[in-house]
Amino acid sequence: MAQIIIFFILLMPLRLKAQTCIAHRANIDNAVENSLEAISLAVKNGVSGLEIDIRFTKDGTPLIYHDKRLGKLISGATCPKGEKIKRLTYSQIEGHCYLENGEAIPTLEEAIHVLEGYEGYLFLELKAKPSPRFFSLLESYGLEQNPNVKILSFKKSALRELRKKWSHVKTLLLSLIIPRGLFYQNVGFNKHLRIFVPLFRKLKKKIGLWTVNSQKGILKALRKKTDFIITDQYELCSRLLQGN
Repeated sequence: MAQIIIFFILLMPLRLKAQTCIAHRANIDNAVENSLEAISLAVKNGVSGLEIDIRFTKDGTPLIYHDKRLGKLISGATCPKGEKIKRLTYSQIEGHCYLENGEAIPTLEEAIHVLEGYEGYLFLELKAKPSPRFFSLLESYGLEQNPNVKILSFKKSALRELRKKWSHVKTLLLSLIIPRGLFYQNVGFNKHLRIFVPLFRKLKKKIGLWTVNSQKGILKALRKKTDFIITDQYELCSRLLQGN
């Protein structure tokens, strides 16, 4: 009888303890999003996972910044505000553009140094096709071998480029308006697409929702057995996860 019970337990879907809250843009304690300060605070507070955005300069330097154009959260009298990051070299940004907290826009390498020793999940969202510098950087720190590093993107072309180089790396396709990812093992949906979570769970996909910030929304995501929840309200998400 005991063997039968154990068999059925193994067949049951993932429980809440397997679910994870992810700090959106490393946002915690109201720090400036995608900043070294935010990443440092997230690590210090022991978050289970954090997500940061990656864009590439004209010469291939990976920067931690969300928008395609310089402007949001940016200051600096000589900063080329309004210009697309992909059209600027790193030297045109370095020493000219600063975040609201006074930091320079961080590079991925600077973020990796802050993350040294961090054992949680690291979600790297590619906003464009990865540059050769991105590949060499992750290889030099062994991150392409780290099972806790997940690389996600809305752009299938970016993920295809990644898989050409590293077939073993966990990639995750994001969807905003319509659900995509039938041929991807890992998918992430905008919170408005949560009705599709049960279907993709039946297809044995690892699935997440973003950006879920309200208590009601987080509880709904937990009940749907969402594997990861990307949120600006990490403390709330973590508390609700522990309470279920």
